[in-house]
Amino acid sequence: MVDKDIILAIVSSTLLILLLIAILVIVFFISGKQRIKQEMEMAAAKLSFERELRQVETEVSEHVMGRFAHEIHDNIGQLLTAMHIQIENQKLDHPQLAEGFKPTEIYLGEVSQHLRMLSRTLNNDYIGHIGLLIAMQTEVDRLRALKRFRVHWPPVEGKSNLDKNQELMVFRIFQEITQNVLRHSAAKNLYIETNNANEQFELTIRDDGCGFVPEQVQASQKASGLRNIVKRAQLAGLECSISSSPGKGCEFKLKKPGTGNGS
Repeated sequence: MVDKDIILAIVSSTLLILLLIAILVIVFFISGKQRIKQEMEMAAAKLSFERELRQVETEVSEHVMGRFAHEIHDNIGQLLTAMHIQIENQKLDHPQLAEGFKPTEIYLGEVSQHLRMLSRTLNNDYIGHIGLLIAMQTEVDRLRALKRFRVHWPPVEGKSNLDKNQELMVFRIFQEITQNVLRHSAAKNLYIETNNANEQFELTIRDDGCGFVPEQVQASQKASGLRNIVKRAQLAGLECSISSSPGKGCEFKLKKPGTGNGS
């Protein structure tokens, strides 16, 4: 009788221990699922916040650039017009000075033309209205007028096969790259090529300047322009590659994922 009581006590204790273990396993399993769910929710909230933050940054930048474009067009443009009118009045009052005013008139005309181009390239509504390729043509005309290097840009027709936001981002990248070429490359030639056939989009910008080591430049504190190019390409959902080496120029390539020849 005593043996049966002992066996029963052992079995009961064992079952109780197993039950406790099962309860602990279930508790850990449930808490683990809850923790994973919370971590996923936190990650999703963080991603949503970052997207919203980038959107706000873009909107603020667009607003500032838009206001700047209007200021150039309205205020500075009016001042240049007033100067031109004043010169014309002086020519009427003093005909003998007309010849001397010609260089000033030429400079005023060039300044007005450059300001019109700059105003257009800063105006996001303008880019959205005319499209990326025509906006790039305006920027190419501005670069050619500077006469710092030869710009090789064959005539391009059609659309870019990008949406409005991508076009705006690509245009800003294009400006960033060409400004880097102006400031740092000492290039004699700038080659721009696009491929927008069959729903593709690929933009290649290449120069024959001094070149650099991309990894070293991107790791330095002074590479904000280069980092902006990569960041903006990622935001636009585009692949961005940079090929360069000292003395051999530089090549930037932007490509819509899943398009192009993979070269």
